[in-house]
Amino acid sequence: MGLAIKRSLPRVRLLGIGRNSQRLKLAREMGAIDDWQIESDADFRECDLVVLATPVEHILSILRTLGSRLRPGTIVTDVGSTKRRICSQAWDHFPPGVTFIGGHPVAGKEVTGVENCIADLFVGAPYVLCPKPAAASDDLDRLGRMVSGLGAFSWIMSPEKHDRTLAVLSHLPQLLSTALANLSGEEKLEIAGSGFRDMTRLAGSSFSVWRSILETNQDMVDQALGEFIEALERIRIALRTEDLSTEFARASEVYSRLKSGGRQ
Repeated sequence: MGLAIKRSLPRVRLLGIGRNSQRLKLAREMGAIDDWQIESDADFRECDLVVLATPVEHILSILRTLGSRLRPGTIVTDVGSTKRRICSQAWDHFPPGVTFIGGHPVAGKEVTGVENCIADLFVGAPYVLCPKPAAASDDLDRLGRMVSGLGAFSWIMSPEKHDRTLAVLSHLPQLLSTALANLSGEEKLEIAGSGFRDMTRLAGSSFSVWRSILETNQDMVDQALGEFIEALERIRIALRTEDLSTEFARASEVYSRLKSGGRQ
């Protein structure tokens, strides 16, 4: 995000805050931030916008004490992959005058760390924003302009709708990729084609990132898993008893919509 902002808004000053000085120094060398501070000593009072770009459990921990370190007029957002608990906690803990708008750029890679960042990661990607009901439109507009500067497009959702949707479109695929990779571990992977590689790309993701995502969206992911298992059972029965052309045709229609940008 720092690289993308500096490319589109070079006059914006970016302060990186974290716990690892070596990573922060590398981020500055790469041009992703202008300066850095260690989290325990961080001063947020001069910040117009604070972006919490950490795993979900760390976001939840930071939110408990961050409000007292912010000045009125500050906008706070995050990039967490679940939104209900994060938004609820922020809206409960932040003082009047500080605006929290949940955020989730739906873009990423299976590898982590500043050394793997790329400036065009968000180009053309959806960026979900979850404002508090009746939130000031000016604050949402300001954050929306930053999203546009990243090359992404804003998508406004409630935290509940976000978590339900991403359970199917993101969290379930991660678990399916993990299961497929584990199922295939004893096979001759040397002859795997591009389809298998595409299906198992997410299996390279770190559980340290996914642990808190799954914990904070357990109910929605469990529901998505149940629906997927039912879909597999229908295919299994059809495989034994009838033509699968209808299943293939429906899936092809969904894929066509996806290629056209998700339009109906």
